[in-house]
Amino acid sequence: MSLANIRIFFNPEYLFNPYPNYDMKFMPQLLGFFVILLALSIVSFIFLLRNRKRPIKIVLAYIYNWLLWSGSVGLVLLFFRYEGVAFASMRFLLFMWILMFIGWGMYLIWFYKKKYKKILKEHKKEKEKEKYIKKKK
Repeated sequence: MSLANIRIFFNPEYLFNPYPNYDMKFMPQLLGFFVILLALSIVSFIFLLRNRKRPIKIVLAYIYNWLLWSGSVGLVLLFFRYEGVAFASMRFLLFMWILMFIGWGMYLIWFYKKKYKKILKEHKKEKEKEKYIKKKK
């Protein structure tokens, strides 16, 4: 990819063109990527159903939502691009969706490293307290 191609990509007339051409070079790769995201969301949903531990369920639910929404909206945007729907097929929308996917993923990594550890400690303290509290019958 040359510097001229990068300049063209960030040109507002290129990014915000409401009727981009139908010849999309990366359509098969993007289609495969979004289908893989949907498949991974199904796998994470199965893990979510099988796992009974409360703290890990929170992380699995976040991952499931991230993968499901990223894959499904990405496929819808690719469909609009393939069909040539005006304004819904702009390159800018797909570009922003991919950036949102990356940002959401970075938030999940931050959540796992910072907040999940705190939730796990609180859960362990709660389990320790439950040992000494009598359960009502």
